[in-house]
Amino acid sequence: MRIAAIIVAYNSSRDLPYSLGCLGALPIDTVVVVDNSSTDDSVEVARRYTPHVMSLPNVGFGKAINAAAGTLPDADAYFLLNPDCQLDATAFAALVTALETDPRAGVVAPLMRYPDGKYGVSSGSDPSMAKEWLAALRVDEMVPAGVRRSLARSAFLRSKIRMLDYLDKEPTAETRQVDWVSGFCMLARAEAFRQIGGFDPGFFLYFEDVDLCKRLREAGWGVASVGAAVAEHKESTSTAAVGKNRLYREGMAAYFDRHGSRRQQQLATALRRFPV
Repeated sequence: MRIAAIIVAYNSSRDLPYSLGCLGALPIDTVVVVDNSSTDDSVEVARRYTPHVMSLPNVGFGKAINAAAGTLPDADAYFLLNPDCQLDATAFAALVTALETDPRAGVVAPLMRYPDGKYGVSSGSDPSMAKEWLAALRVDEMVPAGVRRSLARSAFLRSKIRMLDYLDKEPTAETRQVDWVSGFCMLARAEAFRQIGGFDPGFFLYFEDVDLCKRLREAGWGVASVGAAVAEHKESTSTAAVGKNRLYREGMAAYFDRHGSRRQQQLATALRRFPV
């Protein structure tokens, strides 16, 4: 399997050695870095690791990935990795095995682990406006951690209330079929990616990965979270900044505009304007 790695950078000079540094130990044929108009020395840092560096206006994550994928017609799979992520050869091998053993697998992804050892949300069920509003109002923070874990571990409740999947961050060695996996680190089958036209260029940042996975599933491809693979992610676990909240909600509104009911679209628009 010919695998091409793609990393999108935006003022990522401090993080790029973290991600690009791990790729040398992996069986990857080509590494492409797409720089979205960084004002730091991201381009110079990237060129220390690969000659394949593209410079674009700040077109967003999905458009940048599409541009890089367009230069890689012979790749069998695209390994997408955020600048602040890395994984070892064992985890990468688990992703490759998951993709190779299931011919209908369109995209697979690892679990997400932060530097403090805690696990983040790297997959889930279809987005829910109830979950988005509860998160915005911080209702989930009022529920004791033990209660959240009990809810997440109840197969019966999770079968009835799909958004409880978001409470389940405990690692598992299983490979599970899910509705979406995070674009922080994913291995996408090139055939499937090309078939659906790659990422929707209408998304700038956030929810483009959820949208990609939904369109893959609608086209008959599988989406899987590979529990035997763990990627380290340096992203802060603290409360998001206002700018990040704005981008997140813009992506959320774009997602429901494409895939939601009229009621969901109205709720998404209202949440987009929510002051917190």
